[in-house]
Amino acid sequence: MENKVLATVNGIDITDEILDTTIQSLAPERRGYFESEYGRKQLLDQLISVELINAFGTEIGLDNDPQFMSQVEQALKDIKYSFTMNKILSTITIEEDEAKEVYAAHPERYQGQESIKASHILVDDEEIAKGLISKIESSELTFEDAAKEYSSCPSSEQGGDLGEFGRGMMVKEFEDAAFAMEVGEMTKEPVKTQFGYHVIKTTDKKGNEPLGFEEVKSEVMNKMLQDKQMEYYTKLITELQEKFPVTYNK
Repeated sequence: MENKVLATVNGIDITDEILDTTIQSLAPERRGYFESEYGRKQLLDQLISVELINAFGTEIGLDNDPQFMSQVEQALKDIKYSFTMNKILSTITIEEDEAKEVYAAHPERYQGQESIKASHILVDDEEIAKGLISKIESSELTFEDAAKEYSSCPSSEQGGDLGEFGRGMMVKEFEDAAFAMEVGEMTKEPVKTQFGYHVIKTTDKKGNEPLGFEEVKSEVMNKMLQDKQMEYYTKLITELQEKFPVTYNK
């Protein structure tokens, strides 16, 4: 495919290839817009503006400005470092079999988050809450019916069901009571929080048992890759210090 020259600014060509490379360097969410005909034209105008300003910078003697040249030198060092590191680290990989061995040796390191499912009845009076507990325990009311009739929480429409949640997602008093109970157990006394008085029933529990390998494969492999890269980097720096002279000035 011909690398068409789209514009020339002060003797510098802006080609299709330059425009394509610039588009590919953009974030994915912006790239689609500039791939359109209108977007490409807009980006070309921006590149022309950059070259015009650069030409003016040369005209006013910026190429001989010490501060400018110092920043150019530092930028080149940064780019060279980045490209060198990418080239070095791209050679380091982790195989899935290696990750499986690490996981098998310490599956307890990869635990799921403890969570529960619970329902509640929220009222603003402690005596009402105690009365509801008594009626539910005596089977005069089901927990769900009591929630629908008496609870001031929007969850009343679902029989008080709050769904699944982990630690840190509810106020402390509520969380402590809900996590302390076994599945199917209800609080013997109302639990007071800033919102009122709760009658709580824990309906399901998920422990923090080890997760399966497939669930944590990415986590295991990423951690192993980071460790392996750091190990190689540390070793390389030591070797390079012996190869290239380093002098500390006091």
